[in-house]
Amino acid sequence: MLNDDRRVVLLTLLLQTGASLGLAGLLALWDQVAALSALLGGMTAVVPNGFLAARLLKPRAGGARGLMRSAWIGEIGKLLLTALLFGVIFAFIRPLAVPAVFGGFIGAQLVVFGALLIGGTARPSTTKS
Repeated sequence: MLNDDRRVVLLTLLLQTGASLGLAGLLALWDQVAALSALLGGMTAVVPNGFLAARLLKPRAGGARGLMRSAWIGEIGKLLLTALLFGVIFAFIRPLAVPAVFGGFIGAQLVVFGALLIGGTARPSTTKS
């Protein structure tokens, strides 16, 4: 059973993936290069976010200090993965629609706000006082 934190994180990653695929599918109606570029940009947001989520949701010992260590490692890894993925895309993918790459990336990042609004609402407490 997923707790609320895990549910919101998984929902966010799924929505980011779905938005990237949806944008790529929409763009594929007009231009396949733009569609692939947007998909790559979206995945450049989703994969590093998945790494950060895995670091933060991993069971750990050490309380708050362990959580802070995981958050630092997760955030640094997320930034490095993002830079690496953009580097690979711009170095090896031809042809490429650069505006679509950044559009897919920004679109996937903006999904986080929507996912938090949908999945981040507090549930009523089931305990009786």
